[in-house]
Amino acid sequence: MSLSLKNKVVLLIAVTAVIRLIVAASLELGNDEVYYWTYSQHLQWNYFDHPPMVAIWIRFFTANLIWQQYELFVRLGSIAGCAACTWMMYLIGKEIHSEKAGWFAACLYNASIYASIIAGLFILPDSPQMVFWCACLLLIVKLCADEKKWLYWILFSISAGLCIMSKVHGIFIWFGFGLFILFQKREWLKLPQLYVAALLTAAIASPILIWNINNHFITYRFHSERVAVHSFTINTDGFLREVFGQIAYNNPVNLVLIIIALLAWKKQKITRPASLSIYQFIALPMAALLLGVALFRDTLPHWSGPAYVSLLPIAAVYLATRLNLIFPASIRWALGLLLFTIITGLLLIHFYPGTMGSKKKTQLGSGDFTLDLYGWKRTGSIFDTLYQTELNKGIMPKGTPVVCYKWFPAAHEDYYFCRPIGIQMIGLGTPFDLHEYVWMNQWRKNKVNMNSAYCIVPSNEYYDAKIKYADYYEKIDSVTAINNARNGKMARYFYVYRLQGWKHNISLPN
Repeated sequence: MSLSLKNKVVLLIAVTAVIRLIVAASLELGNDEVYYWTYSQHLQWNYFDHPPMVAIWIRFFTANLIWQQYELFVRLGSIAGCAACTWMMYLIGKEIHSEKAGWFAACLYNASIYASIIAGLFILPDSPQMVFWCACLLLIVKLCADEKKWLYWILFSISAGLCIMSKVHGIFIWFGFGLFILFQKREWLKLPQLYVAALLTAAIASPILIWNINNHFITYRFHSERVAVHSFTINTDGFLREVFGQIAYNNPVNLVLIIIALLAWKKQKITRPASLSIYQFIALPMAALLLGVALFRDTLPHWSGPAYVSLLPIAAVYLATRLNLIFPASIRWALGLLLFTIITGLLLIHFYPGTMGSKKKTQLGSGDFTLDLYGWKRTGSIFDTLYQTELNKGIMPKGTPVVCYKWFPAAHEDYYFCRPIGIQMIGLGTPFDLHEYVWMNQWRKNKVNMNSAYCIVPSNEYYDAKIKYADYYEKIDSVTAINNARNGKMARYFYVYRLQGWKHNISLPN
């Protein structure tokens, strides 16, 4: 007896969740992931780079940090969130058009590399953001069906607020929603529900503003510097990287289906419910804006991920309108491409001989993205043995920290080198280099003896420690180089330095 489409979605969620659980448990945390793990150590209303939801996510799914030593539990919120988003995409397609459209929407969501891996496997601000983003998309369907029902407006406003508290990109939900009202649904301007909902979202997101007021708007100073256009010199490389990144991250098959569906929409060849119009008002300005910024400044392709997720229901409705098949070739190709990406990534990370990056000894591994997820745990255990040995011999005093001038590789060393033996990572540098470590210094400064410190420099992120820390320490000596091999060939070195003779105070926010 064949499964119903609803049960097929449940099976899809179960199978993909198991795959993600296996991958999550087999990979070390990446640069961004360990950095967001540091958020969870001290809950705040906002952080240097992002709002607090990712920290809450990690706290909750590690049982208040009890299981934080396991990569699987650090990432578990992403996996659970992806399962919830898959179900919501099914409900969206079902309510807009049919169960078949819901099935296709669920499949396309899981085929998206952004939705399925970046936000659905790795722990990033995008992980909780996508849960509340998809909840907003579902509630838009409900609002369009019953525009005066207070419950839907309140739930929408709460979801939008929590989406913004996950990542400020969530503001595009209200931006697109507002554009739709102005251009196609002005009668909604007479609804008191609209204004109450907008005020509730603003209230929920207000801690971001309050925190920034108290911290000299450092988040906005940082992000505006990343995206502000200071000159109109065309950034060809950055623009092409953004274009091809958007194609790759959102799955080329998905993108082709979205474009075809949008063209069919324009020609009025598919169902045109108001909710799908709203999705376009949300998605198209967001994707276009990021492409426009990429013409002049470097951007990150995954920033546009929510825009393309918002367009997946349109592609799903198009497929449901045109096809009688439950598992057409386009869906098979989309999911197959995702599976190929996962398998290829795992093989490269675990088994590529040596490094795909620089072969120069001092910079060995530079440019090899796979090293972001490989070799930290083993190297950390070797350093921990060295640390304990020198502590026991009296070479270094109790409370000796590890120092770093930049948030990466500081966060990796914090999680894999310092956390296991309860020592502190201290940041020495500027706020724009250290990011959240400037604030963490305040909580950690009374736990350390800054007269001496260690510094660990990975060859793939090489810098001259003797120059970098000359303003802080009188004496800087090279201790050892820890070998980091992969599949029998050297992939990277970790250069360990001993710093002695503290000169200055720890850098604090200003």
